[in-house]
Amino acid sequence: MIKDKQAALFLEQLKLLHPAAFKRNYIFYGMMKTKGMLDELKELIPWILAAMIFVSISMSLGAYFQSAWPHLGKFRAEGLAVLAIMLFFMLIAPLIIKQMKHSSISLYKQLCNTPLKLAGIILLQALNIAYIESGFLQSVLFFFTMSFGFVRFYKENLFREHSDNLQFHYLQETRRICFWSYKQILRLKFQLFFCKRSADRAQFLKQKLKQLQELHAQTMRFENQLCKSFKHTNLDTYLDELMK
Repeated sequence: MIKDKQAALFLEQLKLLHPAAFKRNYIFYGMMKTKGMLDELKELIPWILAAMIFVSISMSLGAYFQSAWPHLGKFRAEGLAVLAIMLFFMLIAPLIIKQMKHSSISLYKQLCNTPLKLAGIILLQALNIAYIESGFLQSVLFFFTMSFGFVRFYKENLFREHSDNLQFHYLQETRRICFWSYKQILRLKFQLFFCKRSADRAQFLKQKLKQLQELHAQTMRFENQLCKSFKHTNLDTYLDELMK
């Protein structure tokens, strides 16, 4: 178990050594963290945001499609609007999961198959538009689209009862430097590709690359330890604690 003082000291040292990692370096998941499976009314915030943003967009797009192509009909115009939002989520989901892969081991394991789920939903929606034409099915598919494509990225749950906002901050800051070190590794590999192997600069870059690879491995291990200290890594451990 990692204590708060250990996490604070670890991050303070990293900020002194790598201040650039904490500037203009954003993680697009886990913006809201909640305890257990349900954290009272707080759990509704991502759904309210999703409804305000994506339901409104689908209604506007549906109205536009219907006015631009009247022969489509109301259902197909609305269906294509929902499909467009599904395709948008399908486009951004791999990018967010790429961030997870290099900044959070446990979350990546939980959500790495999200694009496959979205692909299945998109296929069902296409069949619904073409053949089934069910408004109820479209509503259900849209609900799961917002769940997989937005809510599960925006909200991270299963945190332990003793966890607090300061611990959430430590975890998110650790993930930021994890992803920053990964991006620096890619940048150095790109630079090395265009350097001559015998050049002094190439040797310098190789040494720096090794340091960054060690930093990334170290911060990834620390992030995983923080997750084990502050949250339930899966639903089974959460249910086991409830049964005690």
